[in-house]
Amino acid sequence: MFDLIRRGTANTRREISRHTALAPSTVSLRVDSLIAAGLVEETTSGRVTGGRQPRSLRVRGDAGAVVSVALGTHHFRLAIADLVGRLLQVTECPIDVTLGPGAAMRAIWERTLIALGDARIDVGSVRGMTLGVPAPIDSRLGTVTFSAQLPGWDQQNLYDLIKQHTELPVAIENDANLLALGEFRTVAPGLRHMLGIKVGSRIGSGVVVDGRLYPGASGAAGEVSHSRSSGRSAIHCWCGTPDCLESVAGGAAVVARLRQEGYDIGETTDLVTLASAGDARTIELLREAGGLIGEVLSYVVNFLNPDLITFGGQLSVVPPFVAAIRGAVFQQCLPVVTDALDVRVGTAGADAEILGGVDLILDRTLHVDAIDKLVASGSTAFSG
Repeated sequence: MFDLIRRGTANTRREISRHTALAPSTVSLRVDSLIAAGLVEETTSGRVTGGRQPRSLRVRGDAGAVVSVALGTHHFRLAIADLVGRLLQVTECPIDVTLGPGAAMRAIWERTLIALGDARIDVGSVRGMTLGVPAPIDSRLGTVTFSAQLPGWDQQNLYDLIKQHTELPVAIENDANLLALGEFRTVAPGLRHMLGIKVGSRIGSGVVVDGRLYPGASGAAGEVSHSRSSGRSAIHCWCGTPDCLESVAGGAAVVARLRQEGYDIGETTDLVTLASAGDARTIELLREAGGLIGEVLSYVVNFLNPDLITFGGQLSVVPPFVAAIRGAVFQQCLPVVTDALDVRVGTAGADAEILGGVDLILDRTLHVDAIDKLVASGSTAFSG
């Protein structure tokens, strides 16, 4: 019942009764218990219908808070949100991931406490925390499998490390999965199936099926970047697959090719600068990379048949690169698949991952059993 209200599926007692087939008296008892627990409030719209003011139900945003962190290789973004997913505060902090995951977890938690203090939110009212990591994550264990971007993090249990600082429920996810969730919250209501692609120095993707993140058996669903491509590797990749997509078409691979040709170029952001300035060779290589990414994605698209593909990450702002991906997908996928497909740059921008993290931890901490336990305990959402 709480979930129906939270998702906007049912906003009145009558709508809840219709969706659940429960008697109005039963619905009223349960709604009253949610109101008493401080989780839900009932308001009047001011419009009179049949002599009675209509009353609508909604989740109380001030009934608690959640934390969402998106870790990068040089910085992390940290957001505090209320229980309806509104961002209350967003901050960006530098971090040195080469110091190891233990030091990183400590720095993230220390900055979380500062952010909560700045937002005047008691840590006891925080319901949970999400950590997005730029690496493949084994969701069964909370470990980084392998990552060139996070040296020394391989096989480290991030759950154990963050639990040294907090007892909060923590969700640890790959950054592309969170990007997909964050973009999904901005799409039209009728869309249910989506691929979210993060394109930067590496390539990642998240899969949303029927409105929910699809992690697969171990959290690795969507890891297309280590599928074999038809190009040739420009950099070494830990995965061991010859000519994997990331080693051929990721931003780091394009940077390596330009260096081989004599360009004085440092990192993926320099590709954006060169492309924006109209450098012909950079644009040519980015188009080639985009075509190779689209080639691999076409297999996934034919299999999944999504409504939408969205792009985020550093290279998503380079139009020729995105156009090349789109062109390859539409050229190589079945017409019955592409007729229903929209391919575009995402709209959530830099906040996509933290928004996805907010949605993920709200889903995991506000599930039916947790709400029932709170209501049955007779405590309120404000008691911490």
